[in-house]
Amino acid sequence: MTQQIDLFSASVCDYEEENKVKEQQRQVALRIEKLKQEREEFLTKNLTPRQHRLVDFLEDNFQNGKYFTIEEIVYCVRDKEDNPYYKLNTNPRVHDKCAVLSSDIRAINWAIGNRYSIIVKDKKGSAKLCESQKEFDDWKDEEKAKIDKKYQYLNNLVYKSSFHDTMVLINLNDRALSEDEYEFVNVYKGE
Repeated sequence: MTQQIDLFSASVCDYEEENKVKEQQRQVALRIEKLKQEREEFLTKNLTPRQHRLVDFLEDNFQNGKYFTIEEIVYCVRDKEDNPYYKLNTNPRVHDKCAVLSSDIRAINWAIGNRYSIIVKDKKGSAKLCESQKEFDDWKDEEKAKIDKKYQYLNNLVYKSSFHDTMVLINLNDRALSEDEYEFVNVYKGE
C-alpha cells in the first residue's frame, strides 16, 4: 500500500502554523511595548518637570563630596526658556532660603522609581546626591536624632499635663506637705 501526500494540504498547514507564530511574536512585542510604556509612566508620573530638572542638575554636575548651595541650585535650575524654577527668599526672618526647593527635595525622596537617587542635605541646606550607604546612614541618624529629641520633648509635656488638677503631697525636696500647704496643680493658664 502506498500513501499519496497531498502537497496542497501540507502547504496550508505550514501557512497556518507560520501565521500562528507571527501572531504570537506580535503579541509578545505588544506586551513588551506595553510594559516599557507602563515603566516609563511609573518612573515619571510622580515628579513635576521642575523636580525632574533638579534631579537632572544634580546628576549632570555630580562631584564626589560636593554639596550644591541653595543659591547655586536656584541660579542654575532653569526651564527650557531659561527662566528660573526657584526663587530665593531674601527675608532675614525666614530660616529657609527657598521653601519650594526643600519641598521638591522631600517629594523626590518620597518618589519611588529607579531614576530617583536619594538627595541629602547638610546643616546649611545645601544638597547633593547620596554617594554611599554609609553616607545615607549617617544622614539618616542625624535626622532621626532630631526627631527623637522632639519626641522626648513632647513626651515630657504629656507627662506634665497629666498633673493638671492633681494635688501635690510632697515638695520638690521630698518633704511631706502639711494640710495647709496642699494645692491643686494648674498646668493650663486658662482653666
